[in-house]
Amino acid sequence: MRSILLAAVFAVGVAGCSNPVPSFIVAPQIFWNQSNQLTNTAFALNVQDNRPTNGTLVMRDGDSVKSYPTTNDLTGQLQQTLSSALTQQGARISGAEPVIVTLQINQLEANAELKAVEHVVKNSVELTLLIERDSGSFNKSYSGKSSFSGPFKLDTAVAERELRVLTEQVLGNMLRDPSWQDFLRN
Repeated sequence: MRSILLAAVFAVGVAGCSNPVPSFIVAPQIFWNQSNQLTNTAFALNVQDNRPTNGTLVMRDGDSVKSYPTTNDLTGQLQQTLSSALTQQGARISGAEPVIVTLQINQLEANAELKAVEHVVKNSVELTLLIERDSGSFNKSYSGKSSFSGPFKLDTAVAERELRVLTEQVLGNMLRDPSWQDFLRN
């Protein structure tokens, strides 16, 4: 009986020491050579989060599923990152412009499968770039997937880094695509 009571106290103690909701920050940076590719282009820039839920880190442990949003403002972070990258290319960004460039976040998620001796994380990023102007519209999606695994407990800092890197890759692919730039300039 004493061993059962001791086991119960230990189990409650371990459960009470479980990690609080993890801090999970996605703050991509874009390294794009400064140029004048977008000189003489002016537009309003918006970022929309179109994901069905705001969960960015999803942790599955058996039948238990916990979903955590980013602890930073994801749409604000992407807005700031893109604004900076586009102005470095010569673009003028202003809310009063008739041309509207919208980046839609359709998927941005680190999906972790937790097991007793390992974890597997699958990352997915899907972004859509929309450009609306009087003469027509442009619409193109950019996406990427990655995964990693490790022993034992998931280190959320590693999951953060891997999702950030994938997001940077997808944004980089989007920014290097000449099709939307041609549409803006013509």
